[in-house]
Amino acid sequence: MLIFFDETFRDSLSYPGATLGALCGIAIPEKQLHRVADDVFKLKLKHFGSDFAKDGEIKGKELLKNYIFKLAKREGSSKNLQLAIDLLQYIRAKRLMVFGCVCFEKGMQKFQCEDVRALDCTFRYVFERVDMDMKIKYPDRMAKLVFDDRDYGINQKNSTAITNFFQRSSWGLSLDSIVKTPFFAISQSQNIGLQLADFVTTIIGLRFSSHPEAAPYFNTLKDCFFTYQDGRHSVSSLKILRGSPSAP
Repeated sequence: MLIFFDETFRDSLSYPGATLGALCGIAIPEKQLHRVADDVFKLKLKHFGSDFAKDGEIKGKELLKNYIFKLAKREGSSKNLQLAIDLLQYIRAKRLMVFGCVCFEKGMQKFQCEDVRALDCTFRYVFERVDMDMKIKYPDRMAKLVFDDRDYGINQKNSTAITNFFQRSSWGLSLDSIVKTPFFAISQSQNIGLQLADFVTTIIGLRFSSHPEAAPYFNTLKDCFFTYQDGRHSVSSLKILRGSPSAP
């Protein structure tokens, strides 16, 4: 199972001074990756033609930017939003699971591991949810974590911290449904997994920054969150770390 991750950073529209970071991912069975890429190609072709289908990159911030929402209200429709709706319906129909952590804690919302000996809890919460999903639904498979490339320094520190966590901590060793070494890739190289991760991360970021147009897109995406019981508590595959009481 391939789990593709991306991140977004936003200011809250409802609470002045409040900011958030979101690290979110989408799971695609490795054997289905080619089929998913082909299906998404057809959706891109349907709305934007062959040039975009071949070479265009799906970017959530382009499909769902403020100008597009205003344009759709003025003209009654938008190719960008129609593609976004089709992508959401496809993700839901294929039952592709979505994971993530939305963090309002200022000291942890950059998703950069400064201390490679101690993995930030934002990453740990996401990995815990990926592992539980694998154990319940795919007990005979392993998850491979694929992150969007940021820069060499961030990648190096994050990779080292993640590997140390999986190989040297009791918590990490218990998450034995995940390959112990992360992978890094580039979305611009037509990596459809990372492009879909960018798309779902954008929707989640818009929702938790209180964007007024985000609700219908997020409500569709909610069907892709995995939920399991941990004792008396129901745990969602989307973890929210709230900061000050003023955070949404």
